[in-house]
Amino acid sequence: MILVTGSSGVLGRPLVEALRSGNNEPVLPLTSADVDLRDQSATEDFLAQHRPRLVYHLAARVHGLGGNARFPAEMYRDNIRINTNLIDAAWRAGCEKIVAVSTVAAYSSDLPRPVRESAIWDGAPHGSERAYGHAKRAMLAQLEAYAAQFGLRFVYPIMTNIFGPDDRFDPENGHVIPSLVVKFHEAARTGGSVRIWGTGRAERDFLYGPDAAAALIAISEGEGPFNVATGATVPIRTVVEILSQHSGVTKIEWDASKPDGQLERSYDVSRLAETGFRPRISLRDGLIQTYDWYVRSAGAFRR
Repeated sequence: MILVTGSSGVLGRPLVEALRSGNNEPVLPLTSADVDLRDQSATEDFLAQHRPRLVYHLAARVHGLGGNARFPAEMYRDNIRINTNLIDAAWRAGCEKIVAVSTVAAYSSDLPRPVRESAIWDGAPHGSERAYGHAKRAMLAQLEAYAAQFGLRFVYPIMTNIFGPDDRFDPENGHVIPSLVVKFHEAARTGGSVRIWGTGRAERDFLYGPDAAAALIAISEGEGPFNVATGATVPIRTVVEILSQHSGVTKIEWDASKPDGQLERSYDVSRLAETGFRPRISLRDGLIQTYDWYVRSAGAFRR
């Protein structure tokens, strides 16, 4: 059996679909409504009952720049609990391997570009994401310890900015693309303007959810850390321009008094490329599909 935690989100839902369509092994999706992974006893009981062979661990407490600033304690505490409980319970249940999803926020902001996986322990995470980044580093430390002592195999995908349908569409605390999608839709509906933090100069590597899911499957036979990204960066301003063109909203206000976050993030994807993985969906097509999905689903989206 294959277990997927965090199965209802932007990465989990397409991963479950891809796993079910690609093999005959049962796939068990798990959401926070099923089990609170912060609860050690509940987590142990669930894993002991189902005893999965392979676990894709996607569940996390995640915010964007605003949420990271507002809730650093919860970001650290909840993610430490989730990861510690899940990994230990999976090992106790006889799991053979864990694909435990991490984030590029675990990298230091001062590393040479493009960043290689071997730099994961170098320096400290960027101040705007320090709590979350350290929690994800702690997950790697736990995985390495369990591998050394118990022989637990693991893959540690270091994910770039993932976006797409089923994301957390929170304009205040969410990641940049879902936040912008909400703002542009509201402006299109009301005839208002879109106010955006920063200058738009910050560059990010964006990967569409179904492509990211395919990447996780591609690296699942590997071992250790893998950067999961496209290998190319674009300015936030480019994302804004695409959404502006598609939504018809032209009134845009840049709030330069707010932070841009880390100005540039690029990643070496050589290990990922060796698996044969290549992204299929362009940034423009992914943004348009995400915006249109949100418009159809507005009122029933995740926040």
